[in-house]
Amino acid sequence: MAQHVHKTLLKPAPDDARAQLEELALRQDRGEYAAGERLRAVAAELVRRGLEVTAVDYQDGSQELEVVFTLARHTGPVTVDQDGTGQGCQLSWERWVDIADEAGVRRAADIVDAVLRGIAGPAR
Repeated sequence: MAQHVHKTLLKPAPDDARAQLEELALRQDRGEYAAGERLRAVAAELVRRGLEVTAVDYQDGSQELEVVFTLARHTGPVTVDQDGTGQGCQLSWERWVDIADEAGVRRAADIVDAVLRGIAGPAR
């Protein structure tokens, strides 16, 4: 049985986005509402940074975010999902890369390298 999904594109102004998120969150049960506090904060921060954020609400009461860099839509969305406590989140990005030739192999390696170095931050 397919689960009902509702997507809401957040407005580009952080205060407006927060108001939208709050309205959506009030539909959740008390536990999901409290656990979603930090995810709503992440969403507002992403909007503040100029990214396009869509709140995805599922029939079971859970919520996640789909985030797109509008100047590079071809890269696809990053999904931000929270754990049950609301204290942690999982970031997911799926991208198929053609590795049929050496240029593709280098591109795949470049992408993985850039992501991991970006996550690691400055070398210590």
